[in-house]
Amino acid sequence: MKKEIESLKKGQRVAGIAIWLEGALVVAKTVVGLLSGSLVLISDAIHSASDILSIITSWFGLKIAQRKPDQRFPYGYYKAENLGTLIISFLILYAFWQMINQGYARLSSFSQIKIPLLALTVSLCDALALFFFGNYEIKVGKEINAQSLIAMGKENRTHLFSSMAVFIGTLAAYYHISYIEGLVTIIISFLILKIGLAAAKNSIFSLMDVSPAKEIEQKVIKAIELIPGIEEFFDLRLRKSGPFILGETKVGIRKFVDVNKAHQIADKIEEEVKIRVPQIESFMVHVEPFKSDWQHLVLPIIAKKGLDSKIADQFARAPYFLFMNLKKDKLKGFYLLKNPHKEKKVKAGLAVSKLIIKQKSNILITKQVGEIAFYSLRENLFDIYQTKDKTVEKAVKSFIDGRLIQLRKATKEIKS
Repeated sequence: MKKEIESLKKGQRVAGIAIWLEGALVVAKTVVGLLSGSLVLISDAIHSASDILSIITSWFGLKIAQRKPDQRFPYGYYKAENLGTLIISFLILYAFWQMINQGYARLSSFSQIKIPLLALTVSLCDALALFFFGNYEIKVGKEINAQSLIAMGKENRTHLFSSMAVFIGTLAAYYHISYIEGLVTIIISFLILKIGLAAAKNSIFSLMDVSPAKEIEQKVIKAIELIPGIEEFFDLRLRKSGPFILGETKVGIRKFVDVNKAHQIADKIEEEVKIRVPQIESFMVHVEPFKSDWQHLVLPIIAKKGLDSKIADQFARAPYFLFMNLKKDKLKGFYLLKNPHKEKKVKAGLAVSKLIIKQKSNILITKQVGEIAFYSLRENLFDIYQTKDKTVEKAVKSFIDGRLIQLRKATKEIKS
């Protein structure tokens, strides 16, 4: 929560700087416009004054969004920023209407300019100041995912064109060329229209809990798939709320997993998701018991004789491993894998455990298993069963019939 508040405060600071910058430019353009007689410069000052209202709206939206969740707003006040963006979009659209009317009026008239050099200098300074500050607003807006700052930044960047229009219009008026000022103003007004419509769309969609971009959803999916012990996940939901994203999903975990372990898995999912997608402020994980018709078994064996293979007495020292897939207790296929760690002197059990974990199995049937291998497999949510049967076929039949004991700790050698 602290990180999110800092992001909102950063956006609020940028909006505060923008208020002072725009205010200084409005005063400068108004004074010079009156002194020079440049009506287009005065009009641009009025346009900038309307921008200040947009910035103030963004400032308040970002400030309100910093409030902590309470009983009345348990999900926080983040959408105040979206509401501020919507109001800003209306102000931008109003600025478009004003400018296109002014542009149309200027098609057949021009202003009488008294001190053109001063008017040209102010319009040029206005263009450069707002263009570079607009880039800064967009950069910060993207960093904290604040749509109101991005909207203001894009609108400010168009001031490069509107101020250049003032520059060209002032120059054209000085040389008594009437239509250029109006034509350039109309072109710029349509650029402003595009920005206003885009801002309105983003804010309305966010207020309606729109899902973020597909790229973000794919990042979340990859993060969930990294966590061991999850058999499936479904009902993934993401929604935008102000500059942040809220999400939730359901995960299926096998029944034997205790509550503490399930809670740890949920925490790992949330942690990994937030690492991959920093703008996610909250991600709820609902754990449900996993139900599947498929079971993936592995058994340590002595020789490659299929279902007639004899089960090895020692798990880590077995020459081979037989992997089987059962669907509704019916064999659907198997394959063999040689044990490359059979002669390993130290931590053979750990090395073998890593080997079979990579094969995506989840059930081990063995005569005995050491502590290191046992806890390594249980950490990766293996079900481990103990058998006294000598062959794979008999051990699997005992498993299907429910006659095998599920181990809760490592074993010692079984004596027949």
